[in-house]
Amino acid sequence: MSVSYNLALLNFFIADVQDGLGPYLGVFLKQKGFSEFSIGAINSITKLSALILAIPFGILVDRTRYKKILIALCATLISTATLLNYFYHSFYFTLLSQLVIALCGTLLAPALASITLGIMGHSGYGVQVAKNEAFKHAGTSFCAALSFVCAMHYGIVSVFIITALMGTLTLISLYCLRNAKINHLVARGGNQECKIPLKDMFKNKHILLLAITLFFFHLSNAHMLPLLSHRAYELGVDTSGWYASLTILVAQSTMILIAANLTRFSIDENLAFKLMSLALSGLIIRGLIAANTNGIVGMIIVQIIDGICAGTIGVIVPILVAKILKGSGHINAGLAFVIMSGGIGGAFSGLLGGYIANSFGYFHAYITLGAMALCGLVIWILGAIRESTRQN
Repeated sequence: MSVSYNLALLNFFIADVQDGLGPYLGVFLKQKGFSEFSIGAINSITKLSALILAIPFGILVDRTRYKKILIALCATLISTATLLNYFYHSFYFTLLSQLVIALCGTLLAPALASITLGIMGHSGYGVQVAKNEAFKHAGTSFCAALSFVCAMHYGIVSVFIITALMGTLTLISLYCLRNAKINHLVARGGNQECKIPLKDMFKNKHILLLAITLFFFHLSNAHMLPLLSHRAYELGVDTSGWYASLTILVAQSTMILIAANLTRFSIDENLAFKLMSLALSGLIIRGLIAANTNGIVGMIIVQIIDGICAGTIGVIVPILVAKILKGSGHINAGLAFVIMSGGIGGAFSGLLGGYIANSFGYFHAYITLGAMALCGLVIWILGAIRESTRQN
């Protein structure tokens, strides 16, 4: 099997591991008597705490030659923390286990991007990123479908077991890459002698615009899916986790198609602007539809839009960062910075969405989250116009 497909398979198996339980956590904690605000607080606290280390993690990935070991360690810790959380589900133990998962997930993103760039090189990076994303979403879809069936028959405990199983398969797929050589200079986007200071990366206007836009994207998007599962639970639609599985399956199936189709395009600045604008506009529509429907059909439409938006972002962001910071030697630190910004937005999304839903209801929560996407769209367009004006 080629190295390209081994990389893709690694992303297939690690997809279900990287985020731990994902939206299933909310269903599980609801069963244990956690309030909407407590769930949102756990998500926000753990993600914000982990993201403090996002840039140091990116710098670590840029400098270390033990990237595969880092990935193996993270996969093991996430699987272990997930299993323990099933048996110990107090507020503070849940907080601790989710913190471990968030820390490892933050480290995995630049680590996976780095080994992809180091193995495939800049010329093959764009196509491989799209392939990785397609396989990652396929992995999430497979696990969502498996969890859907198992949750219907055996309850939510099956989701914990599936996550641990995927962690084991992740380690096996990583072992299959043992002979794949990583060019560590290319993996960090460096020249023979990197003379660009790290601080200059944070002054790059393109990176700053991308980071701010991603903050609002994830502020809008991150808590919409958990709110779907929580609302279904309160309405009595889902008490075992099968509805959460279905929401993921619809979104991830759409993301597979989006990522697969983006392998056919060379993503330059003009296409990236259009794709980002499309993704942000889609989130506004997603929030409006979710606010006004409780049915299965409405959920399917909402999750198809999620698949289009998130699938697009997942492909274009690492490619854009690699293009912007090529030759700097700080690609993974830059990617970690951008991901950190989006992660901060995602963490506040849980706090904002959970508070609004708890205090005013799900309708107002979705409207508020959709409005955050509108803010991101305005900033993205104004930033692009300003850059265009400056160049002319």
